[in-house]
Formats: sequence, structure tokens, C-alpha cells
Amino acid sequence: MLTAIAILWFLVWVFVVVDIVRRPQFTTVKKIAWALIVLILPVVGVIGYLIVRPPDVSDRYGRASDAEPEERMRGSHPV
Repeated sequence: MLTAIAILWFLVWVFVVVDIVRRPQFTTVKKIAWALIVLILPVVGVIGYLIVRPPDVSDRYGRASDAEPEERMRGSHPV
């Protein structure tokens, strides 16, 4: 049971680190600061990041590439 919890926690930790690195609105200094917080204080850092992280456009409206076909079709609809 403890192994399953550890694996789950590791997956959440990896998700957070990848999310920190891929955020375009974060400056390099913010990325380094969050990465250090998550690496030094894993439990507090991950929970804190998940609470205060800014929402991404894709969090609310789906992936940006999902909307592109609709935008292309909007101008070519015959009716």
C-alpha cells in the first residue's frame, strides 16, 4: 500500500515539475524558484504550487488546437 502511495506521489511530483517548466507565462526566475521549492520541500511545494498556479487557457477551454477547425469552418459555411 505504501508503495502505491509513493508511486502516485512521484507521478504528481513529476506532473508539477513538467508543468512548471512548460508554463510560457513564467519567467526563468519564477521557474527556477518554483522548481527549487518543489525539489527542496516536496510535499509543501507541490501542494502550494497546485493551489497558487495560474490557470492555463487550455484548463478552461480545452486545447487550443481543438478550436482551430471550427474557426476555419466559420468563414466558409454556406448558410
